[in-house]
Amino acid sequence: MLLALERSGAVASAAVFDRAQGRLVATAAAPAGGRGDAWPLVREALGNAAIDATKLTALAVGTGPGSFSGIRAALAVATGLALPDELPVFGVLSAAAAVRKWRAENPSGSRAIVLGDARRGHVWRFDEPDGDGAWRALSHTAADISLLSSPEADPGDETAPLCEALAADGAGRSILLADPRRLAWVAAKFGGEPAAADAETVGRMALAGLCGPALPVYLHEAVAERRKS
Repeated sequence: MLLALERSGAVASAAVFDRAQGRLVATAAAPAGGRGDAWPLVREALGNAAIDATKLTALAVGTGPGSFSGIRAALAVATGLALPDELPVFGVLSAAAAVRKWRAENPSGSRAIVLGDARRGHVWRFDEPDGDGAWRALSHTAADISLLSSPEADPGDETAPLCEALAADGAGRSILLADPRRLAWVAAKFGGEPAAADAETVGRMALAGLCGPALPVYLHEAVAERRKS
């Protein structure tokens, strides 16, 4: 059995799969609401699957970008469950899972761009991979994410890299917003629709080998490191 956790966005979720058959067994979801403890979600998902943690043979976690506390809590729980029996823990880029989920629901949509609020006057951008080879080439690290400056850092700056990039190729793309409330100005200027990863998609990607290290995706260098330089 594989347990998948996704807590990078506004809605936390968990999913249990029969790993041998690749079959979804059970899910659980709850508003994150700033709660750092992922254990209640895990217990609910395992209860819905009528199994206990001793039946798990692997785990998968959405690694971000997104909620700092949510991602770290999910990784901590997965690592704790995996440690006694040295189970594998797979990391899946949450941005990739968001576009993968959207694509399953919109098979005929144009190639997508996912945008999220990276704070510090920046927006992160993830481009939907073009074909199976590109999907498998993902590293599931920050290297897959573009970090662009946002005009919100200076409302008068309409030539910020994000606007330049979207003006250049956004018209031919489906624009997805991982943070629709914080990126409302993007929707007003370029359009866009909400998109979010979920544990079911994270689990399916892990089962398909579309995964990487179980490490949180950080887009900015540590503040402490910056201050030393």
